[in-house]
Formats: sequence, C-alpha cells, structure tokens
Amino acid sequence: MGTAGPITVALKAAPQASCPQCRGSGSLLFSVGDLNQRVLEQEFDYYRCRNCELIFLSPIPRDLGAFYPPSYYAIPQSIEDLKSGTEHELYKLEAIRSFTSKWRLLEIGPSYGRFAFLAKSAGFEVQAFEMDRTCCGFLNDVIGISALHTTDVIESLRNSGSHDVIAMWHSVEHLPDPWTLLDLVHDKLTPGGILAIASPNPGSLQFRIFGKSWVHVDAPRHVQLIPPDVLTQRLSSNGLKRVHFTTCDQGARDCNGLGWQVWRQSLSRRFGERSFGKFMDFASLQLARIGRCVEMLPGLGAAYTVVFRKT
Repeated sequence: MGTAGPITVALKAAPQASCPQCRGSGSLLFSVGDLNQRVLEQEFDYYRCRNCELIFLSPIPRDLGAFYPPSYYAIPQSIEDLKSGTEHELYKLEAIRSFTSKWRLLEIGPSYGRFAFLAKSAGFEVQAFEMDRTCCGFLNDVIGISALHTTDVIESLRNSGSHDVIAMWHSVEHLPDPWTLLDLVHDKLTPGGILAIASPNPGSLQFRIFGKSWVHVDAPRHVQLIPPDVLTQRLSSNGLKRVHFTTCDQGARDCNGLGWQVWRQSLSRRFGERSFGKFMDFASLQLARIGRCVEMLPGLGAAYTVVFRKT
C-alpha cells in the first residue's frame, strides 16, 4: 500500500471569538496554514481583540503536541555541539544579571537547553519544565539539569517551590493558557525576584509587511502573539513592575535575520530560481538590509525581551 498524503481539513472561520486575555470580542484577522512545518493541510484562524489587541488562535487544536514533529528539536549530539552558538544566548544572561544577584532559576520551555546550560555554567541553580520528552532526557542526562517533563506547566508551577528567576524564552506564545500561568508568577517569585520573557513582536516591521506569511506567526504552534503592553498591564496588576524592554538585542536581531531569510526563500520558490534571477536576488537582499536598519528603531524588531521585578 502507498503512503497516504496529508490530511486536509476545511473549516469555515467564525467572524468573532472571545479574547482569552481580557474576554473582549476578537475579530477574524486572517486564516493561515502551517507554513513552517506543514504537519497538516489545514488553515488556522487568528483573531485580534478589539479591546487589548492580543492576536490569538481560535480554536486551538486539541492535540497541539502533534504539530511538533521530531525534526522540530535539533538536539545536539554532545555538550561540545551544545556550546556552539551559546554567544547568541548571552543577551538573556545579561538581561537577568542586570536585575538580580540571586541564583535559583526556573526556565519554562527550554527545548534542549542551550540557555539552561549557559545559566548553569554561570552559577545558577537551574530547574526546567519541558513538554518534549526527548529534550527532557537531554537536559537531565547530558546537561545535568533537573528537568520535569510536563504538558501542564500551570499545575507544575503551582506545585513548585519559590524561584528567584523565572525565564520564558520564546515559550509564552506556545502556551494554550499563558494568562493563568502568568497570574501565578508573583506568588512563585521570591521578594525582588524577576520574570524574563522573550516573544515575537506583533508590533514589528516584519509583521506589518508580511502579515500572515510572517515566519514568526508559526501557526498553529504560536497560539498567541502578545503585544508587550498587554503583558505589562497584566503583570502590573499582579504586582510585577517592568524594569527592562528592548526589541534591539541579539535575540531580536536573530529573529529579524530569520524573517528576512525566509521571505527571500519564499520569493525564490514562488517565482522559481530561473525567474528570480540575480537581479531579483540582489534587490531582495538590499530590501532586507534596509529592513534590518529600520528594525533597530525602538519597537520595530521581530522579537522583544522584557523583564519584570516582583514589587
């Protein structure tokens, strides 16, 4: 028997949906397929809240984990492989060290643990919550970090002890219910403890240009695209003060570069390499260079890093 092709599911999008953050009314913004992993030939509906401007997926697939194929995690073969590229993680360590001298750190969603390894090497006592079982094994057995395999991070945080630092590097947008989790953070931080978050920036230049085709939409794995002001307002009401914000650090620059790279690759596929030609390749490269310059203006980078301190 031959191998069956991808399953196609056609659903009609609802014109409105309730915002998971403020319960306001959200209008359909766009429908888009899984452009990055192509696990399923299905379109997913994203809405923008009229009240808080959160962009959110509705409905969320019941088995969201199925959209993370084994190839999603490029787990290193060794510690030496893991060490390569850690210079791109230093901005995270710098953001944390600027606001605390305490050392008990919980990372939520570390993947295979490049930052966790860096933090451990810098002297932090690191714990982790990770949904991927293979990544969890690598964290525990190779890096030597206490990593809990869990698909319910809310319950896991609720049952955990206190932490000086909670870090969520490009994981908050993956969570079906980040708001309940974030509401727990204040009680789980020690006095003066900090919460550090990095996430795709829906106010970015790239999202304004590319819209639903933006690589960092990453449907359906990115369940929500969260404006940083929404995070600030929500966490401020829970006793956390914003002390740092940027869209120009190394993490943002890496996300900027990936966005332009994928855009140029999609142009080449769309027109064909022969039609795309040297001139179009040169023109797209120059536009990307201009875009990268514009993205260094405040608020326009493809990702933001924000730090909050418990008051």
